[in-house]
Amino acid sequence: MNGSSISKKLRQAVARGLNKFGEDLQGKVIDATPMDTGELRRSIYLKKATENDLTIEVGSRGAIAPYNVWVHEVPKTNYTTEGTGHKFLERPFEESKHKLKEFIKKEIADD
Repeated sequence: MNGSSISKKLRQAVARGLNKFGEDLQGKVIDATPMDTGELRRSIYLKKATENDLTIEVGSRGAIAPYNVWVHEVPKTNYTTEGTGHKFLERPFEESKHKLKEFIKKEIADD
């Protein structure tokens, strides 16, 4: 196996680990997102990594829920579902980011 094929396999494994972390994070974000009509939860998306772009993005599409930034940034006290509230993107990330390394290590070890 030459260096470029090793590099390719490594990048593929890292992308898989990032994507599995992203899927896990997306689920946690949805659980933390306030739900009134459900539009805000439906706006949560995951942009997956590829071997050529080792980045992921979990966010909220404003076209679906144009009030998403307001709900994310403005604290409110009467959320009807426990565990939901403002900073619904940030809180799950901060609570989960330490696990990212484990997702990637597992994919590299399994490869």
